[in-house]
Amino acid sequence: MLRIRTFGGCRLERDGTPLDELSGQRKSLAALALLAGAGPRGLTRESLTALLWPDSDEERARTSLKQLVHSLRRQLGAPDLLLPAGDLRLNPEWVTSDLTEFRDAASRGDHEAVVQSYAGPFLEGFYVRGADGFERWAAEQRAALAREFARALEALAEEASRGGDARGAVGWWRRLADAEPLNARAATGLMRALDAVGERAEALQHARTFQSSVREEIGGEPDPSVEKLADEIRRAQSRMPGVPSSGRVEPAPPNTAEAPRTSLAVLPFANTSGDAEDEHFSDGLTDELIGVIGKIGGLTVTGRTSSFAFKGKALDVRAIADSLHVSSVLEGSVRRSGGQLKIGVQLVRATDGAVVWSETYDRGTQEIFVVQAEIATAIAGALRVRLGPAIGSRAGSATRDLLAYEHYLKGRYFQNRVSEDDLRRAVGHFEQAIARDPDYAHAYAGLADACLLLAILGDRAPANDLSRVRTAVARALALDDTIAEAHTSLASVLFGFDWNWDAAASEFEKAIALDPGYGLAHQRYGLFLMYQGRLDEAQAVLERARGLDPLAASASMNLGRVHLSAHRPDKAVPLLLAAVELSPRLALAHEQLGYAYLQLGQQENALRAFRQAATSSGVRGSARLAYALAATRHVGEARTIVNDILRSARPDLMPSFALAIAYAGLVDADAAFEWLERAYVQRDAFLHSVKATAAFDGLHADPRWAALLWRMGLSA
Repeated sequence: MLRIRTFGGCRLERDGTPLDELSGQRKSLAALALLAGAGPRGLTRESLTALLWPDSDEERARTSLKQLVHSLRRQLGAPDLLLPAGDLRLNPEWVTSDLTEFRDAASRGDHEAVVQSYAGPFLEGFYVRGADGFERWAAEQRAALAREFARALEALAEEASRGGDARGAVGWWRRLADAEPLNARAATGLMRALDAVGERAEALQHARTFQSSVREEIGGEPDPSVEKLADEIRRAQSRMPGVPSSGRVEPAPPNTAEAPRTSLAVLPFANTSGDAEDEHFSDGLTDELIGVIGKIGGLTVTGRTSSFAFKGKALDVRAIADSLHVSSVLEGSVRRSGGQLKIGVQLVRATDGAVVWSETYDRGTQEIFVVQAEIATAIAGALRVRLGPAIGSRAGSATRDLLAYEHYLKGRYFQNRVSEDDLRRAVGHFEQAIARDPDYAHAYAGLADACLLLAILGDRAPANDLSRVRTAVARALALDDTIAEAHTSLASVLFGFDWNWDAAASEFEKAIALDPGYGLAHQRYGLFLMYQGRLDEAQAVLERARGLDPLAASASMNLGRVHLSAHRPDKAVPLLLAAVELSPRLALAHEQLGYAYLQLGQQENALRAFRQAATSSGVRGSARLAYALAATRHVGEARTIVNDILRSARPDLMPSFALAIAYAGLVDADAAFEWLERAYVQRDAFLHSVKATAAFDGLHADPRWAALLWRMGLSA
């Protein structure tokens, strides 16, 4: 009888004896592991070839599979290794597996059998070159099976406690605590069990060990439930005869570092190829790693903008970590030469600058996606946090075409530079990626993001760009509905142009659930709440967004806008000044600062800020400057600017919403509402912010105001 062992490695045995002749045939073993994992359902030939031969065409892959199956049958002397059916299934009369036994035990609630079957992490140390789909599948299975193993241990511990087997409970809880040393539930379970058998000193010692591990190894604060239980045990101990009250076991001293959670910054990888054209590749790899590692449960990863603020700056890692309030920093380099990659990576602890983990990867370019997943897995191990199921599923995994991936990286590179010309270059690269791979979901998501920014920021009517956003985001989600970026873009269209607030809320919730570390989703969701007047909720969300990306100018600016909407200019000004300092060319930050100064009565400062905004924001900025001039009694200059706009701007490019603001400053309600109506008809990219725009405060008593908000799905 053949037996596949998948826990703690991957090997094949016959009647308990390892078959060494197959130990080097990794694809054969991987195929058996996949079929064992599929169980009685089996796998289609297409699924198996896609996982094991991702770079081969269909005919070649099917031939490789036929040869592999034939070789296995011959070597094992097992002509009936597979059941005679359409899909591939292992014949249970010829072969069994520890995975099947594990799952059978779990399904019938036999926790002891589950624990007995689990001899170590699933496929631990087993790797197949060039099969990134297999690696992702193995990582997902590994995480799920480890969770099932932990549940079984906990169930056994609780059963022992209920049955009066206190010593048995200690043993099971200890095994769970060993398996998950930073699990507070395991820690408190073991402490209670030790207390029940009278080993209170050991229970308190475990509390101290747990607290020290959390603080020293991951820079976080321990779950308060552990210290609460420790206090209860100490009080009980102090009441025992002969135990002095001064015999308290002190907890570990608190960590003074400003990194309250397990937190990491991924610094821009250095491009060491000597070719400036490879800059997009090293930057793109960093971006992808931020996305991949950000999906590790229990780990907070600093956003891209903040990490890239340190690009090219020779600062000490500890200084960077202190600035970003993180407990660890990942840094590295990328060298690309022909079809080969050399990637060096090291994880540095913030407290003392010690290198916790380092690795060098010499691989073919086509293995870039596997390397990303391997780095994420290593980070999770080094920081002792639990891997999420989505590791390795970022942009690269959605295409097998390296040139398509190259265009995708270039698209993101130019999109992050935000100027209109760069956004159009980004669109071109996303379109080239899609042309090479029409099923590349993340390329469609990138195209949607770039076109959305053009619809909002571009100096042309948004209708064409908006149509492209809708088409691209629909295609992205049809191909892969787990892309947080696509759900965020869809939400932005739904509330920003359709004023469908309920549908937008649903999309934001999906995006944040899929990728809790995606700062842009938090920022746009916060604005979405602010535009509805839900200011307290908006403030909480935007504070979270700023925590995720503390050096992003937009994060500080948007939080400042909430305080501005709530008429708290004293709190808005410091945030808006920080945004201006971080990004001096961000026109909207200067403009919002101008509004804050107007609320404070600082007219000269306000005009200075509005004039600065107008230098880089075209006719929209000029119209808003007209508002500020009118509001500060420079009415003649304000009217001159408005007339110049009306005379010179193309009819289809009139900044309707901004002109409504200008007329509100001129106290011309009829003209203001006329331009608001035009903005409504044209679906002006800024009309969704009407309720939160302080310039319109003087219009609120007019019946037309409530009517406009009602048509937009907003309350007055």
